[in-house]
Amino acid sequence: MIRFVDAHVHPPVPAFLNGPVAPYRDQLASSLEHPIIEMDPASLAGFYRERAGMAVLLGWDTESATRLRPLGNEDIAGLVASAPDVFVGMGAVDPRKGAQAVAEVHAAARLGLKGISLHPVAQGFDPADRANFPVWETAAGHDLVCLFHTGSTRLGAGSAGGAGLRLGRGRPLAVDVIAAEYPELQIVIAHSGALWREEVLHIAAHKANVAICLSDQPPQQLDAEWRDAITSTLATRVVFGSDFPFGSPDRWLDAWAALGLPEDATRRVLRDNAIELLGLDGAA
Repeated sequence: MIRFVDAHVHPPVPAFLNGPVAPYRDQLASSLEHPIIEMDPASLAGFYRERAGMAVLLGWDTESATRLRPLGNEDIAGLVASAPDVFVGMGAVDPRKGAQAVAEVHAAARLGLKGISLHPVAQGFDPADRANFPVWETAAGHDLVCLFHTGSTRLGAGSAGGAGLRLGRGRPLAVDVIAAEYPELQIVIAHSGALWREEVLHIAAHKANVAICLSDQPPQQLDAEWRDAITSTLATRVVFGSDFPFGSPDRWLDAWAALGLPEDATRRVLRDNAIELLGLDGAA
């Protein structure tokens, strides 16, 4: 039986760590409490099997900003095919590519991926810019989930100018615009909107098509308002994510257990909500 679904995993394969994230790798490593270890697909699958977990693998396309080859839809689909009992895929789309971005949304659907992963800060785009709306409209038409990295980011942190990355592009209110325009589109606000966490709670409470991924949100830092929302108003729309390999699923799950929240809330956040959101038939 699946114990948890980690809804936010960056595959620590060489194509990612030595590819699109390479410019930030040394800086990232210096900011973490644990080393970033490269893993092949079999090792990554084994890591999650040992823990009775599933991993939602996120694509990454910052090509317009970095000129580096993305970890794209075909890459993610290949990883999922290597261990379909453990891996679930979300594709990569760079909205700055215009018509090509729309084509990549179609490709993600054709490849059987469950959604697309966006990082407005790293990709350098404004989600609320109407020029990007064809991407969201196409995703909605394919019933693909759109996961947005929001809030602050480790990328470029501590460097002069933050490596040129603008945190304002990660403000959750931009995602709220999309949720209002496309009520049929399922949206996930990842990283709990760090910097704007109160804003995220209000957006999710207001928009039933918005879910929250607790990636990079240490459970011990969840205040009373967050705990109340998780166990009541947003009980079916909060999912667990570790941000692996930059975060640790083991450390996160241990901290969550220490909160002593009701068993049904734990089951929903760690497993059931993600299964429903991503349509993982048979995973329960």
